[in-house]
Amino acid sequence: MPVRLFYATLVSVLGAGLVSSVIAQDLREHLRAGRNLTPEKAESLEAELDRDPENLFARAELVGYYARLFRDRSARTRRHEHVLWLIENAPETNVLDSSEAMITRGLYSATYGEATRLWTEHLERHPNNLAILKNAAQFHTLGDRTTAIQLLERAQALDDLNPSWAKELGHLHRLDMQSASGSADVTAAVRALAQFERAYELSNERQRDGLLEGLGKAALTAGEVEKAREYAESMLSRSSRGWNRGTLVHHGHLTLGRIALAEGRLQEAKNRLLSAGGTPGAPTLNSFGPNMALAKELVELGEREIVLEYFELCSKFWDTDRAKDKLRRWSEQVTSGRIPDFGANLIY
Repeated sequence: MPVRLFYATLVSVLGAGLVSSVIAQDLREHLRAGRNLTPEKAESLEAELDRDPENLFARAELVGYYARLFRDRSARTRRHEHVLWLIENAPETNVLDSSEAMITRGLYSATYGEATRLWTEHLERHPNNLAILKNAAQFHTLGDRTTAIQLLERAQALDDLNPSWAKELGHLHRLDMQSASGSADVTAAVRALAQFERAYELSNERQRDGLLEGLGKAALTAGEVEKAREYAESMLSRSSRGWNRGTLVHHGHLTLGRIALAEGRLQEAKNRLLSAGGTPGAPTLNSFGPNMALAKELVELGEREIVLEYFELCSKFWDTDRAKDKLRRWSEQVTSGRIPDFGANLIY
């Protein structure tokens, strides 16, 4: 499909500007399909692009394919080439609103700089294009969070009744809310809470379930203990339904456990930790892993046995080889009286 025809169709269905058309869905499907390409099929798609550079479906599949081969230098180079082509020629495509299209600033500064130049040119020409604002913000999320926040704030000002902008802003402020060392940024937490509450106000009931985890964590870090308690209880009251029930069980109990510990109810905190570990799992929990904030607080109090039991429960849903290595290492450290460096699992 020629790019001009693609955009003529896309513009007619964008409405407020968020990519949600059938064509956009097709691109997401092609991106996912790329993960399962064989080398022979990838080579065939590259040949297809030589004949028809505007074949966005082929490019989406190849971005997905090369992202899977992230350890291969030549694959990284080819992925970057396709991502740069898409930024230059199809900046509204939702392939660019994906982790597969991310370019790490620190590792690939020249490519990141070229991509930034292209985004800047698009934003100067189309400052109010919501799809471009969204994709550019996603691109800058890890490399330049200040710019990402500014872009989403601009989009929110243009489309202020859409909860997606507030949700995305909440997630960005949440990234600044707590470091991997465990230190809290209360100002970032207050900002995250305000955006998550805005998103919650504008969302329907189904969408609200996905916001409760962020609301609970942000409220607790911001010092809004009663709000955190309320959001945690809502998580547990809704945890009997939906694909995200495991996440609600996990974070609902952890939030209430941290509140209990802060209020001096040690046994309740320990019970909540085990209840959190008893989650059936969820896509995010199964990949990124469980949150360790309450476990760390209990280890610091010398409650090693309960934390080891928590690790064992977590191993039932977090069971990749890498996860097993982490849990084994943490268990050895706790057993020997040390406090593990839980890294990003204090944030997840």
